[in-house]
Amino acid sequence: MNIKILAMLLLALCVQPAWSASYGEPAAPTAKPVATEPAALSTRLALRDLWVEHIFWIRNYAIANQAGDSKQATVASTEVVANATRIANSLAPLYGQPAADQLLKLLAGHWGAVKHYSDAAVSKNAAGKDTAVKELTSNAKAIAAFLAKANPNLPEASLVAMLSAHGGHHVAQIDQLAMKDYTAEAKTWMAMREHILTLADTLTAALVKQFPDKF
Repeated sequence: MNIKILAMLLLALCVQPAWSASYGEPAAPTAKPVATEPAALSTRLALRDLWVEHIFWIRNYAIANQAGDSKQATVASTEVVANATRIANSLAPLYGQPAADQLLKLLAGHWGAVKHYSDAAVSKNAAGKDTAVKELTSNAKAIAAFLAKANPNLPEASLVAMLSAHGGHHVAQIDQLAMKDYTAEAKTWMAMREHILTLADTLTAALVKQFPDKF
């Protein structure tokens, strides 16, 4: 097995929240705890919902893809793109529409890499899976660089670790579905959900710190 894939799988199967520890980084960027004021809380809950929808619809795509259900896969794929658009546009009020458009392109790259991996898993194309992992890794670095540049409260190295772990969850989940190991996939889903909530909360905390007058 490709060393990069193995590393991502091992990281994704970890059920503890300190995802970045395997990379020698803090569990999350060192932002202040999310405030409990109405604006901050509503933002936190909104971002949590958006990011959970991201993993929900990608999981639906992976399941439909394995089952050969093209109709369900098409619907899921459409929803993944719609969700990515909502995530990107959620930043527009603070950073402007050009920044939101740039983030959407980066999220499209993330989805494209995951889709490539799922498609390669269905066709049992090992080389295709390796290429998709490289795409995921490169995209994680690009998203981390974008977010760190936009918000100084988001250390780039920590973001790379968190986003790489997120990619590892997708890889593990797709492989487990392909092997029909639904017990393992259920555990991965739980870990993936907890991790994505941590990511959403980290982004919220950084926004609150950067724009205190908005919250």
